[in-house]
Amino acid sequence: MGDGAKAHSVYEDAVEYLCRNVEELRPLIPSAVWESAFPAVRDADPAGAEWRNAVRALHDAVEAAGVPNGLGLPATMGVGDWPGAPTPQSVGWVCPTSRCGRVELRAGTATATPACDLAGGPMRLVDG
Repeated sequence: MGDGAKAHSVYEDAVEYLCRNVEELRPLIPSAVWESAFPAVRDADPAGAEWRNAVRALHDAVEAAGVPNGLGLPATMGVGDWPGAPTPQSVGWVCPTSRCGRVELRAGTATATPACDLAGGPMRLVDG
């Protein structure tokens, strides 16, 4: 993803998602990744490569921990890499039409079904 306004907005959305769900996501991120990446996300210039690389590192760690689509960044592909459908390994709510790239984590069993703003209907529960 390039350095344009849309790319920057996607990264800002990923950080906002991280902050909104930090209590659920922090335990999934290895300490070494958190301790190196989070200070850069918090303190580095959002226009710089250091900030974007730190956001990407947190995204990759969350995705590796089983949260489908991590923090919502688009996949980076190398030669011969083809994206496959993610295999959910965590519990959360996903867009019923797959228009949203992220899950809303479920904070306990009594959580009411959230609504998807894009689809205009209830989200679908993924129970990994």
